[in-house]
Amino acid sequence: MRCFNLLVILSVVLCTASASAYAGQLLYVASPKEKAVLAYEVHADSGELELRFRHDLQAAPGPMAFSPDRSFIYVALSGVEDIGAAAATFARGKDGTLTLKGTAAIKAGSPYIQCSKDGRCLLSAYYGAGDVTVYRITDGVCTKQLLDHQKTATKAHCIELDPSGRFVFVPHTGPNRVYQFRFDSNSGKLLPNNPPFVEGPDEDHLYHQPRHYAHHPKLDMAYTSNEKGGGISAWKFDPASGKLELVQTLSSLPPDYEGESAAADIHVTPDGRFVYVSNRDVTTRPQDQGQQDTLAGFALDADTGRMKLIGHVPTVNFPRSFCIDVTGNYVFAAGQRTTELFAYQIDHHSGRLELLKKYETGGNPIWVMCADAELD
Repeated sequence: MRCFNLLVILSVVLCTASASAYAGQLLYVASPKEKAVLAYEVHADSGELELRFRHDLQAAPGPMAFSPDRSFIYVALSGVEDIGAAAATFARGKDGTLTLKGTAAIKAGSPYIQCSKDGRCLLSAYYGAGDVTVYRITDGVCTKQLLDHQKTATKAHCIELDPSGRFVFVPHTGPNRVYQFRFDSNSGKLLPNNPPFVEGPDEDHLYHQPRHYAHHPKLDMAYTSNEKGGGISAWKFDPASGKLELVQTLSSLPPDYEGESAAADIHVTPDGRFVYVSNRDVTTRPQDQGQQDTLAGFALDADTGRMKLIGHVPTVNFPRSFCIDVTGNYVFAAGQRTTELFAYQIDHHSGRLELLKKYETGGNPIWVMCADAELD
């Protein structure tokens, strides 16, 4: 059908370097302003970024997700002609370049998408409507086949799975909850757990309203950024029942911070030693003062997963998405109200972040994620 062929490549600008120049990693950046996905080579020895190509789109990209083997990228789109909201599937070539494989209509614009662990389903959360959906993926391509649609509550901000892929978690900022589901990827059905949600940190903490979710790579622990006030919570995860239990909540703000702040994204390093949260300064400040956006770092206890504050570094204006590279050496942060990307190096002894360089992207990047440049 014509509507499923509207998302086409308008231009792909490739460097003349040989395929061997792509060895290492690529950082993929979604830019709504430019209606493009940009790809930067990550130089392993320095963390330096070098633009390798851009893939122009007919609609504005939003959140992105990889297939489990990183051979496909799924991009949520808004404003697609004759469709509206859609999920586009791109196959990654051996050098990381992208080829459009399909465009499927989805329920609405989504702030977060994720692929099931077996690569058979695309899960989406919907902030305004307060619900989640599951769409079938066939031969790596997301289709319009709706497998499940579950109503939750308003401000569903994120959807993630546990390492086994049997449980799904959906943080909600407004009602201050994390909804929890059992998940069958064969049927694509979500079954509300018992209880169907857990309450976020009590409002007395000042740091509540779970927004994004990250699972520990080794321990039965999970972490949420808490949008209201700027905070982070640690949750004990029961791998048998798929239920969460709140165990710790800390502020993610600098101790001398004054004003209003909202935590956004959260990621755990591949070795499970550190977790980072982005803090968006939502205070109206004099122009000559500048905003006080930061990334906060926390060390994680190797046995319990409990958190201890490491410190803070200044970051891009109104940070939304950031990512940790596949080696756990670097952090790349994108700002919702800026055209810049900030690159940091992780100190593997302390977990502290060192700013390496600032990059001008030409658009306002909304999503960033890393993968090995060459496929197996």
